[in-house]
Amino acid sequence: MRRSGPVALLLVLWSAAMVYAATLTVFTAAYSGAIVRVDWEVNSETDVTGFELARKGATESSYTVVNTTAATGMRHYQYLDANVYRTTGGTTPAPPSAGNGPYTYRLTVRGPGADQSYLTVLAGTPSAVQRSWGTIKSMFR
Repeated sequence: MRRSGPVALLLVLWSAAMVYAATLTVFTAAYSGAIVRVDWEVNSETDVTGFELARKGATESSYTVVNTTAATGMRHYQYLDANVYRTTGGTTPAPPSAGNGPYTYRLTVRGPGADQSYLTVLAGTPSAVQRSWGTIKSMFR
């Protein structure tokens, strides 16, 4: 008589834990004046090599990587996206009336196993003053 049920279950659970090196507990994006503040937090960083943050507007067909961050063991990370109103390449400011929102941010957790990706949608829309100020600031960068 073979009793491999509990052993097989433990092996499957251990394998799943090894594939997913981090569990995301927070991933938010919100306007903070004329910039977007993106926060994320993981419960552990076992075997995490880094994070890749990408952004996509509603009218865009693909994501643009806006930041890569190495895992530091701090568990809480933040990125301030000051380029929401700039075109690809960052040389010419996008007009406030571009209507590219809402924006979706994708966070990819990199590790030796399978990468994990998470999405969050930027809540709300900036006021006309925030959009204008963001455009003016980007012209002088």
